[in-house]
Amino acid sequence: MNTIELRAKAKVNLILNVLGKRDDGYHELQMVMQAIDLADDVEISWEKLTGENAIRSCAFGGGMEIALDPGSKKLPSGPKNLAYLAAGRMHDAFHPGQREVCKIRIVKNIPLAAGLAGGSTDAAAVIWGLARLWGLAGETDKCLDAQVRETLFNIALSIGSDVPFCLAAAMGHEAAIAEGRGEKLTYIDPLDARIETFTPKLEVPTAKVYGALKPEDYAKAYDVAGYLAAKTLEEKCSFLGNHLQAPATRLYPKIAKEIARMAKDPAGLATLQSGSGPTVFTVYKKEN
Repeated sequence: MNTIELRAKAKVNLILNVLGKRDDGYHELQMVMQAIDLADDVEISWEKLTGENAIRSCAFGGGMEIALDPGSKKLPSGPKNLAYLAAGRMHDAFHPGQREVCKIRIVKNIPLAAGLAGGSTDAAAVIWGLARLWGLAGETDKCLDAQVRETLFNIALSIGSDVPFCLAAAMGHEAAIAEGRGEKLTYIDPLDARIETFTPKLEVPTAKVYGALKPEDYAKAYDVAGYLAAKTLEEKCSFLGNHLQAPATRLYPKIAKEIARMAKDPAGLATLQSGSGPTVFTVYKKEN
């Protein structure tokens, strides 16, 4: 059985603009996303079944046997887990007629339901890990076949809006402008900074936050072009913002309290909520 180990990095939204509601019911978004050092550890083992093993496997149905340790008793270990779903969709796309076994073990370091894309980044790690185990890719996406790339990102988007960026981060692209539902990525240089996160113990359903969004919350877009043009870290931090912070803090005042608490640190350059979840982060200069 072949095995690969990956670090599945969490992400924060440095800028999150809501541009309006689409005909399909989703919101049109423009985001500046960045991967951070906080990461889950994902181990993926894979084996192609042949001979008697393949015949025996056929009796149980399904082309891929998936065994998942999700890293927490609070997380599902079956098809409701995004990492499990990713393995099945990779099999369907690349090995539909093949009998195989996939074992996934996740060590959870990213807090659950934190707005840091913990489930999405685990799914992205499975997509990229299997692509590497199957010889479709190297350590990065350099020289990646265009058709393979398209298929990998289509699988990512089919699982969730954050998964395409998390897949790009797994490939080595640590920051990007994400548009549409999150599938249109433009790679940019990451913010050269230290980013510290804090996740209060709150359940913050994404649908509830979007449901509380008012037109005045996103009447003025944060300036992504200004962010890109800014030369210094301090200048870049002046452009950061999140349209979902207003409805989230109205619903959950504890988030506002944590933002205020973390913003008191004089060394911090910017403090805001990441995405729709409860996590708050502060940007600092890197220590020498």
